[in-house]
Amino acid sequence: MKEQIINIGSLSSISNLNYHLTKELKILRDSYLSGNDNTPIWDLRDLTPKKVSFSALTSFLAISKTIRDFIGQPIEIMAHWHPEFQGFLADTDFLKISNEFDLYDWKGMLGGYESNKTSPNTRIFYYSNIPQFHYTDQKKIIEWKDLKREEIKRSVSFRLKPIFDNDYFNNQWNIELEAVFTTTISELVVNSLIHGRSTAFVGVQRTRKGITTCVCDSGIGFLKSLEKYKPNLLESLKKSSLLAILYASFHSKNKIGLYRAISDVIQSGGYINISSFDSEILWKSHIWNFIDQHENLDDVLKLELTNTDYYFNKYVDFDKLNKGYFKNYDHFLIGSRITFEIPFNNE
Repeated sequence: MKEQIINIGSLSSISNLNYHLTKELKILRDSYLSGNDNTPIWDLRDLTPKKVSFSALTSFLAISKTIRDFIGQPIEIMAHWHPEFQGFLADTDFLKISNEFDLYDWKGMLGGYESNKTSPNTRIFYYSNIPQFHYTDQKKIIEWKDLKREEIKRSVSFRLKPIFDNDYFNNQWNIELEAVFTTTISELVVNSLIHGRSTAFVGVQRTRKGITTCVCDSGIGFLKSLEKYKPNLLESLKKSSLLAILYASFHSKNKIGLYRAISDVIQSGGYINISSFDSEILWKSHIWNFIDQHENLDDVLKLELTNTDYYFNKYVDFDKLNKGYFKNYDHFLIGSRITFEIPFNNE
C-alpha cells in the first residue's frame, strides 16, 4: 500500500475544502479501482486555528467518516500541536464524535489542551437513525418525515438551549427566529437521513451577527436520490447535480419541505448555500426571486443556467456573492453540504 498525504487546506470555507479535497479524493478512489489501495493521511498543517470555518470543519467530519468507513481503519493525522485549537475541538464535541466513530489516529499529537474555554454557543452533533424502507413507498416516507421533523425540532431546541436562553431571544422576533431555525435544521436533517441515506452532521455557531448552521452528509447526493425517488425526472435532470439541487429546492413549493426552509431563511434576511457532488448554489434574495417567478417546475428545469448572469465556473466576484450564484466544479465531493445563516437583525 502507498501512503497518500492529503492536504485539506486551511478549512477557511467549504469552497476551500472542495478545492483541496476533490482532486485528492479522486486519486484515492482511482487507486482502489486499480487495486493499489492507497492509505490516506490527513495533512492539517496548513490550518490557521482562529480562521477555521465551522461549516468546513463540520463538513470535514462528515467526509472523514465516509473515508474511514471505506478503508476500514482510522485515518492518520499530520498536524502541528495547537493546544488551544484542540481545546476548541474538544469543547465543540468534534473530538468526542470523532472518537465515537474512531475516525483519526493522531500519532501522539493530541493532548495537553484545556477544555471548557469555548463559548457554549458553538456545537457539533449528529443524527444517524437512517430509515430502511424503500424510496418508492410514498406513504411511509411522508409519515416518517412528519414524525421525524417534530422529533428533531425538539432535539435541536434541547441541544441548543444555551443559545436560546439568552437576551437575544427575549422578544417576539427572536421567538419567530428560533422557530425558523429549528424547522430548517429538522428539514435538512430529515432529507439527509431519508434521501441521502447517510448520517447527518450538524454544526451550529452563534456570533454577534446571527446564527450560522451547517448540515452535512456523505450520502448519495441530490441527483442519485432524485433518480431513485423520481425516476420520471431522469431525462429532465440530464445527469446534472446542479439541476437536481434546483429541482429539490422548488418541488415542495406548496407544502412543507426544502422550499419552505429556504424561503424562511431568505425572508429572515439570511442566505442558504447548497453543494452536492460537483455543483453548488448560493441562494440569496436576488437569485431566489429570479427563479421563484417561474410557476412551473418544468420551466425551471429548462432554464439554461450557464447562460444566466448568476452562473460561474471560475472565481466569484463580489456582485455574485451579494446576489447568489450557480457553480460547477471540475471534480466532485461525495454527499451534500447545506449552510445557512440567519441574522439577528433583518435590516
